[in-house]
Amino acid sequence: METTEKKLKSPKSVWFIVCNELCERFNYYGLRTILVLYLTSILNYTNDESTMIYHSFIFLSYFMPLFGAILADSYWGKFKTMLRLSIVYAVGNVILTGASMANSFTLNSQRTISIVGLICIAVGTGGIKPCASTLGGDQFQLPEQQHQLAKFFSRFIIAIYVGSLISTFLAPELRKSAQCFGSDKCFPLAFGVVSLLMISAIVIFILGRKLYVKRKPENHVIFKTFGCIFYGVRKKIVSTPSNEVHHWLDLASNKFSKTEVSDTKAALEVLYTFIAYPVFWALYEQQGSRWTLQATLMDGKLDGIGWEIKPDQMQTIHPLLALLLILSFDRVLFPILAKFGIRRPLQKLIFSNSMAVIAFLLTAVLQYKIFGSSTAIPIAEGQFVVYNGFDCNVRVLSSSLPLVGNGDIDPLGSAKFKYTPHSDNGIVNIRLKLNESCGSYINYDNLDTNVTIARGESISYFLTSSSANKEIKLRRINHYDNFIKPKNGQPNLRIVIADDIENDGSFTLVTAGKNQLSYNISSFANEYFKQVAFGNFSLVHGGKRISSNINLKPATIYTLIIRRSDGDSHGPESKLYATDEGNYLHILWQTPQYVCMIVADVIFIATSIEFSFTEAPPRIKSFISACYSMTQAVGNLVVVIVSALSFRKQVHEYLFFSGLMLADTLLLAYLSNNYKYKAFRQQLSDDNDKNDENTVVTNQSELQLDGK
Repeated sequence: METTEKKLKSPKSVWFIVCNELCERFNYYGLRTILVLYLTSILNYTNDESTMIYHSFIFLSYFMPLFGAILADSYWGKFKTMLRLSIVYAVGNVILTGASMANSFTLNSQRTISIVGLICIAVGTGGIKPCASTLGGDQFQLPEQQHQLAKFFSRFIIAIYVGSLISTFLAPELRKSAQCFGSDKCFPLAFGVVSLLMISAIVIFILGRKLYVKRKPENHVIFKTFGCIFYGVRKKIVSTPSNEVHHWLDLASNKFSKTEVSDTKAALEVLYTFIAYPVFWALYEQQGSRWTLQATLMDGKLDGIGWEIKPDQMQTIHPLLALLLILSFDRVLFPILAKFGIRRPLQKLIFSNSMAVIAFLLTAVLQYKIFGSSTAIPIAEGQFVVYNGFDCNVRVLSSSLPLVGNGDIDPLGSAKFKYTPHSDNGIVNIRLKLNESCGSYINYDNLDTNVTIARGESISYFLTSSSANKEIKLRRINHYDNFIKPKNGQPNLRIVIADDIENDGSFTLVTAGKNQLSYNISSFANEYFKQVAFGNFSLVHGGKRISSNINLKPATIYTLIIRRSDGDSHGPESKLYATDEGNYLHILWQTPQYVCMIVADVIFIATSIEFSFTEAPPRIKSFISACYSMTQAVGNLVVVIVSALSFRKQVHEYLFFSGLMLADTLLLAYLSNNYKYKAFRQQLSDDNDKNDENTVVTNQSELQLDGK
């Protein structure tokens, strides 16, 4: 056989397939990398809505392989299926690119066009998924070219990771580094470049059309398998129990051949293990959604080189490390696992699931560190906060209120006071005395007033003066204080303007830099907390910059006080107060969770594909392959459902997925303990029972295979 293999040259046609796959994966992963940010920043979907759309798109992408396999195996053949659905794929890219340029359209129209484009892309990429590698396998003569086939699959996988590596780095650069159509982000450029790669993939694929070995569509294997299952179930329901029947699928033997029944039995044993796959995919796929959204709350700047790691660019780590791990499989990774007794496929899958658990625990810890702690007021206790709007010390005096220290509040400072009221809403009398530097104000040395304290709540007061007679007063800021941080991690800001300044709408918060984002102060007139973008802002009044150091960090609650200056100009000035501060961590803190998930992914994918191939009967491998893709679709559906539940805190959602993955790992361990490994070989049947091939199945413990 070795002599025969040397005489048979490796088919040139496979290079067209490998290059086609590289360009197609460049398109798919480049689009996925920036998709969730396109949905949030351009189409203005919320984080939960964007996550649901993102994973619905991936769900459809992995649901369509079932139909692609049916079309390829039963109707069109692999070549025509790939060509026709690739055209649908490319059209979807063009539609999505056009939607990203359609700024003159209404938001709903732009959203609709984008969704249509995504559906076309999902149908195209999903439909060709089961065809590309199998068409490549059809180019070889087996078993004479088995070694060359293995090399092809290795190159095919490398092409996938190389395309992914380049696009996950390049697409974020394209959408961020350029400006177009009046926006500081250029998604049309990024989508346009990846669209060109898909068009190139089609051209490359067509160029090799005369070299391909094109096998005609065979019998309806997938339909027959489903038919055997459904017929067996129906017979089991309507038939009386019999001791002669050892398995319920044997009831289908009067309609299906022995080979079809035995193959379906073996397939179901493999499919039982697939029950544990979707949860893994649910965690794996969130690198492009939840993890990217988490990265938007982090600092990507690299000091010294003037370059910034984009939030969606962190996904580049995955194909880079995965490629290195794949190259070290046989020599490093698997020998290390073998030393710990992890040798069999399902044992490796259990280990990869455990790594996914750790990855999401690290994600939850990082999310908790980003958000920091939040104020929790005991249900029987109340508190009030006083913001000092003057450039002098204020002393708070009260006979009934326990004060920390001497009750002093620094100039332009704030102080928090706690009290346990006797009823739901208690009234406490306090006196405020300003020092002599504020002696120009009436009643500066004795302001007698009452404050309200509500159980389980915080109420803020602003010490200011009226513009008419310069009389000092303690004004309650509207509404109770809200210490609930937004799930998306954006800062919460409220703006309080002194009574002696007219709120005429001429105040504006403007971001620094070339791409300005502005908030008109009048939109904060009711003194509600409002979500804003984080970053460095300047306060502008009448075209004049009042303050340029208003730095808003993620997951922080802010109160911005605007008051009249005590200086000669008597112009307005501002003071920013921060409570429940979050942490602006560097984006590279995501590296540990990515490393754990990458190790899990590489082991899981390589092992599960090998397991599905070797444990599946030869004539039914396309059915098993389609079901394997379906587990990825179901995994994304799980994310959609959990996102729809909308956990109040994102850290709780990460912990939920971690716990779900742990339960799934235990389930896989149970399935592994009860699974009997098989090996298959084919021989021609001696009888003429429907001219089937007879598949011989043995326990792997009874059959020694070369190299096993």
